Amino acid sequence: MKYLSLIIFVVLLAWTWNLIHREPVISFETHAGIQEKLAQLIQQTVLAKKPEATDIRIQKIWTEPQGEDKVQAHFIYSFQEPDTNGKTLTNQITADGILEKQKDDGSGLERWSLTKVQTTNDAVTFEEGLYVTPGEDPAPTEGAPVTPPPYESH
Repeated sequence: MKYLSLIIFVVLLAWTWNLIHREPVISFETHAGIQEKLAQLIQQTVLAKKPEATDIRIQKIWTEPQGEDKVQAHFIYSFQEPDTNGKTLTNQITADGILEKQKDDGSGLERWSLTKVQTTNDAVTFEEGLYVTPGEDPAPTEGAPVTPPPYESH
């Protein structure tokens, strides 16, 4: 029994070694190329839909294989745009996309097509504070502390 467990251990060790050191389904270079082109596409799309947008930043972008012909991309980007009062708003968007490998067109290059994009989170940050008061109370002056009304128990 002692030798049987040793043989099983060696077989499992060899199997995990081969599992870790095998060639990836999609190469590192392919992932890097997809991420670079996706970043360019995001910037072009934001500028096309919101021409007044500035300071477009790709904060995070990563891809993971979903098979030999499919890659899922995750990305977070932000941009600034003026609101109706001329103040600056920062929009941060988190999204996921699916890319599918296209058939070889004879060029010898891999071609990937973005087939689905889904936004999972949109956040808007106001650069300057805004006072919100209930009812008809006037807004406090700049720099004045905001104190809540006293709590009344019934």
